[in-house]
Amino acid sequence: MKKEIKQFEKNSYDSLEEEYKIKSKRLDKILIQSDKQQYKLMKLNDELEDYKKNLELKVEEEIKKRIEKEKMLFNQSRLAQMGEMISMIAHQWRQPLAAISATCGAISIKAQLNKLDDTTAIELTNKISEYSQHLSSTIDDFREFFKTNKEKKDISFSELINSVLRIIEISLSNKDIKLKQDLKCDDKFSSYPNELKQVILNLIKNSEDILKENEVSNPFIKIKTYKEDKKFILEVIDNGGGISDDIINNIFDPYFSTKTKKDGTGLGLYMSKLIVEEHCKGKLTVSNIEIKNKNGESTCGALFKISLGEKVDD
Repeated sequence: MKKEIKQFEKNSYDSLEEEYKIKSKRLDKILIQSDKQQYKLMKLNDELEDYKKNLELKVEEEIKKRIEKEKMLFNQSRLAQMGEMISMIAHQWRQPLAAISATCGAISIKAQLNKLDDTTAIELTNKISEYSQHLSSTIDDFREFFKTNKEKKDISFSELINSVLRIIEISLSNKDIKLKQDLKCDDKFSSYPNELKQVILNLIKNSEDILKENEVSNPFIKIKTYKEDKKFILEVIDNGGGISDDIINNIFDPYFSTKTKKDGTGLGLYMSKLIVEEHCKGKLTVSNIEIKNKNGESTCGALFKISLGEKVDD
């Protein structure tokens, strides 16, 4: 009996030992497989980290490229706008220069005829001085317009519009374009005045060009300001026929222009949107509207809408 028990114990031990060996081999395989998986995981983590670093570098490079491209486009836009400004200066100066020339001629003629008394001389020279002041004031307006001041200031739409109109109003008048104003918002907000002036000027100039190109009868440009849901709204509206549905979604794209190559760079509206939405954190949109004249007849017009932030605390 004892012998049988010992044999049973031996058999049980041998069986357990064999089972242990089998399980050990399995465990070794599992550990080896786990090590391999761990190594693969570490390798994948390293690859992922390298990819992440490369992606960050690529993103930084793309951001730098975009900033440089925006600077280039902005400079191109400013150069194009400066060319238009020179034309506007010529319009602004033509009348006072002609008046100075006429006044000088009057002084010369009266002097030759011995009819230049002291009172007349003072009166005519005062007129020349007044015209000269106007020329100087015009230069100051243009110089202020192109200052690269990136500091935010408290400003109102009324102030911006008045500054812009001093530059372009004579050009509109010379083309018999009626300027309408409906300014219902004088509250101040914090933004970049010179950049917003460029946007407003560009929108008005675009309307002026369309009205001239389409030879619209009784042309007008309307500037409207108001408040809506704590936002400051400025609208520039014209009766130039509106914008074709085929292109209205593309007019803010860079280098897209409805003008001839000679007259348009395709940068004005793109830069305007960039200034309003990225620099000033606002919104610039466009839509077509129906406009009725005094006789009740309808025509189509374009409406550009600038929406800016909240009121400055008093």
